[in-house]
Amino acid sequence: MGLQGALIILGLLVMAIVALNAYDRGRIKRSLLAMFETRIRRRGANDEAPSGEAVPPWSERRVLRPKIEGDVEKAKTASAEELSPEEPFGSIDFIVFLPGDTIVERDAALGIYKQSEYLIDKPHRLYGQREGNQSWGNLSRDPAIARYGLLALALQLADRSGAVTESELNAISQIGLKLADALDRPTRFNMTFEQALERANALDKFCSAYDVIATINVLADSAPVFRGPAIERAAHEARLEFGVRNIFHRKNPEAGACQYLYSLANLYQPGSFDPLRLDVFQTQGLTLFMSVPSVPDPLAVFTDMVDAARILARRLGGRLFDADRKPLSDAGVRAIRTQIQGIADHMVQHGINPGSLNAVRLFPP
Repeated sequence: MGLQGALIILGLLVMAIVALNAYDRGRIKRSLLAMFETRIRRRGANDEAPSGEAVPPWSERRVLRPKIEGDVEKAKTASAEELSPEEPFGSIDFIVFLPGDTIVERDAALGIYKQSEYLIDKPHRLYGQREGNQSWGNLSRDPAIARYGLLALALQLADRSGAVTESELNAISQIGLKLADALDRPTRFNMTFEQALERANALDKFCSAYDVIATINVLADSAPVFRGPAIERAAHEARLEFGVRNIFHRKNPEAGACQYLYSLANLYQPGSFDPLRLDVFQTQGLTLFMSVPSVPDPLAVFTDMVDAARILARRLGGRLFDADRKPLSDAGVRAIRTQIQGIADHMVQHGINPGSLNAVRLFPP
């Protein structure tokens, strides 16, 4: 090939590169414009009162309604003997104990545990009895300088996804055996696999029966919409604080496993409030909701939530409605209270108190 041919080929390559760069710049520009237009459309949509069906935060969980439901009555069929009395851990866990006379450094045990824990989907923890005061600590949360005597590897037997499986029991047992080999300790199980599977099925039924939300909706009545600044003022008057998930919460004034007693969200998508745009926010409806099994004294919490709903309705110009967006009367409130009391009583009969550590683990908010 001569010099002239080489120059022609080089010129074509340069033209191709320039054309490709121009195309890429155009494509990037079009993408940026599309993204910008989408954000503008979304911002405009947020400035308007939402329409269509509400998508509440509890869409996957059973909601109490003013009519008396049969599910609570069915839950009575689960015998109290199926569940043992509540303990710091144990009544809802399959445990591999690793006793020993020597003291174990936190990282020596935690490193082995972390290597294999990915094999297990259910909640699981490695506990240790701290040197000195003998209190129990979670190795994943304790400081690196922590040292332990007795170790306990715990697997939660059930959660919202269902009961633990035999393969998960095998997996946690294998991790326990690895710890035992590395630390030169024996293993002791708190129950057999057969007992664990039976307990897991009982807990699964328990979770299905009592995983219940109580809710009150506040819909615009005398005013066409609720505006952000007014919502914030009314929420504060009702002792609600803005927090996680960008919604308002009634904090638990007592120290305990349950951090929030109930919450306030936008009834419509996306359910949350943008704190940077609250001055232009507006909606046609709000929703207050509580996880019945997760709060201490759920009947008292529901009463407090009703009071908060009435404050919001009075301040914003709204009315109270139930989960089906039907007007919530005093008789409807009493019907929900009756169901809540029944749930709380049955939970106590089964050895898991509402709002306790084990209740919050089984029914995370």
